[in-house]
Amino acid sequence: MTYISRLALPLILTLAACGGQGDYPELLPTSELLAEPDVPDHATVATSDPAPVEAATNARAEALRARAQALKVPVVDPSLYDAANR
Repeated sequence: MTYISRLALPLILTLAACGGQGDYPELLPTSELLAEPDVPDHATVATSDPAPVEAATNARAEALRARAQALKVPVVDPSLYDAANR
């Protein structure tokens, strides 16, 4: 491979990667980007009275914390560990 072809190969690969990708994605107007989001029908209860949703979320979080705490046990039974170290 000559010196010129070694320099040309990266240039050709770079140019090949740039073409044929299509147009840019459609841009949105600022007013649409900053507009209030549409609330789905199933979430209207939370907008009128958030207390039950917060209570359910907190209960789920506590259950997950309790489960994580229960999983924090030694991988190897301590009696087996002690027997192996004798």
